[in-house]
Amino acid sequence: MDFVAAVAAHREASEAQQNAERWYAGKGREYAEAERAYREALATAIVRIKSEGTAITVAQDLARGDKHVAELRYNRDLAEGLKDAASQSIWRHTAARRELCLFISWSERAAFLDVEPPRDMPTFGRREAA
Repeated sequence: MDFVAAVAAHREASEAQQNAERWYAGKGREYAEAERAYREALATAIVRIKSEGTAITVAQDLARGDKHVAELRYNRDLAEGLKDAASQSIWRHTAARRELCLFISWSERAAFLDVEPPRDMPTFGRREAA
């Protein structure tokens, strides 16, 4: 890998990491909004069911079974899964950048091994090195 290709690969890896971090921030926000909507709907449903004369211990279970509350819980759980996937994406991009940096470092050292000394280089004692 030459220097220009290494710089381009490093830039691409940095951009991919930044995109993953932005994706994670967006998914975190979506999860928080879904959690809030679910908890508000659950509390409202519990109060409504309790006001109808149902025992509080049963009201909580009935509220969770409410169609609207169950849909919000599903959306919350889905948002949580996407947030976790975004977090894993950041770890994956971090590992890829680390591997790329190690490869670039190795490539810099290996480049010197590929260069042969020029044949017309002056020698000492009139003998060429083996």
